[in-house]
Amino acid sequence: MLGMFDTRKVDDFAKSLAQDFARRFPPANEERTDKAVTSQLSVVSEGVYARALRFHQENKLGLFRKAKLGNTFRWQLKEMGYTDGFVEKITKGLVVRLAQKKA
Repeated sequence: MLGMFDTRKVDDFAKSLAQDFARRFPPANEERTDKAVTSQLSVVSEGVYARALRFHQENKLGLFRKAKLGNTFRWQLKEMGYTDGFVEKITKGLVVRLAQKKA
């Protein structure tokens, strides 16, 4: 029963997901609007969303763990220096993707 509430694996994954995002799309790129950076953001975001979806499918995340993944991901991005609006946009994309796809 207690294992149901153990979220360490989800936390670790969410943190690594945020670190991968930041490595591939640093906070300094956030303010740029040129086509190359916009394209880069799209590619990086889709890659992160795909990794999260695979993790969801492999670990059969329920509602609680999906929420935990999104929340941990959000706070990691904020700690890395992204603006609140940007963090909300990226996190919303992640959460919506997890909610739409069935494992």
